[in-house]
Amino acid sequence: MEKIQKVYLAVLNNGTLRREMTATVIPAMRRTEGIKLIWENPMKTWANPISSNRNKITKRFLKTDCDFLLMIDDDVVPLHNPCELVRANMDVIGSPAQVASPGHLMVWTAYVPHPEGKGYQAIDLDNFDDMFDMLEVSIVGTGCILIKRKVLESLKAPFHCEYDEDGIIRYGTDFAFCRKATKAGFKVYTTMHRRCEHYKKVGLNEEDAWDSINSFDMSNTPYNLFWGDHSITMKDWHFIKSIATELKPKRILEFGSGLSSLLLSEECEVISYETNPNHAEEIRAKCTDKNNLTIKLWDGHTVPEDLKTSIEFVARLSDEDKFDFVLIDGPTSKLQGGIGSEIAMQIASIASDHVVICDAGRSEEEQYQRKHFRSIFKLTKRSGSHIERCHYWKRRPRPVTLDDVRKQLNNNK
Repeated sequence: MEKIQKVYLAVLNNGTLRREMTATVIPAMRRTEGIKLIWENPMKTWANPISSNRNKITKRFLKTDCDFLLMIDDDVVPLHNPCELVRANMDVIGSPAQVASPGHLMVWTAYVPHPEGKGYQAIDLDNFDDMFDMLEVSIVGTGCILIKRKVLESLKAPFHCEYDEDGIIRYGTDFAFCRKATKAGFKVYTTMHRRCEHYKKVGLNEEDAWDSINSFDMSNTPYNLFWGDHSITMKDWHFIKSIATELKPKRILEFGSGLSSLLLSEECEVISYETNPNHAEEIRAKCTDKNNLTIKLWDGHTVPEDLKTSIEFVARLSDEDKFDFVLIDGPTSKLQGGIGSEIAMQIASIASDHVVICDAGRSEEEQYQRKHFRSIFKLTKRSGSHIERCHYWKRRPRPVTLDDVRKQLNNNK
């Protein structure tokens, strides 16, 4: 029988906890199979200075029989279940968040040595190939960090800052800890797509994520359909339209009919598959002579028979048979009462070299993208900094291997 791993959770705080943590993330952690979560009383982790707080937490952790220490700051919310990182069985894993750096730049909290020997530089995770989740680095932020017991047993005062000869801080707690850990022979990792939201006065990862639209302004509602009302937002449409303008498609395959179907079909042929008969009829009723749109019903579980026939649905599909562009905006996530969208991902991965996925940050959509796109497609663009917006995937000239990713990392060092 596999051993139950014990995780000691400390949420460092200043007297408050975010509702996202208490209502969503921590309950999910408690339900993690094979994990026993021991959550330290938050009143004990309400203390300053931060280095002293972290070292005291470490001492209390080492008095338990827990296998891992998980520390999360009160202004950081993981967009995943951090307890799942235990299964990676790494020495140190930091889930990255965005922070403000000198020069008014937003960077992810994952760093490698600067190529000119000037300390460390942040890795641009948004432009780094994220085919694989775990990436070895030199430094990670401690806003959400999982540490194996043996690491903390080996380091004295692990979170003591480094000072220069004048008593000025050279490296804060996160940098100092990682430097001590790597010097002692332990390895530090970040996660490519298991990231965190960093909340300040404005969520730094979502400041440009949402549209401000007056839903009562009917002049701004094409086809009498509201933006974002179980549909794409205006920002989504501008992103989709920019890709369509670049690709100049003649034939588009779509999963999930809606406002996008009507707008795209003004410029080219759109074949849209919908699982909800009432919704399909509603969109059909809004078609005019300017819409080259065909809406077909399907079960959402299998490849439609007519689609199989029309594109000869085999792995050796020729370029002539492929669609110019695939848009996936459905079926609805299982978490929202729908039937899931994995089959749409499978079809899209074969049917076209260009795929846009709406609501790409939902848990299922994220899972299916990793499964069906990551090695053969490259995540080329996003419609906003928030990960739940649209993602544009473009087929790679050839599949990417782990050796390719390692080579890229070495080139970035």
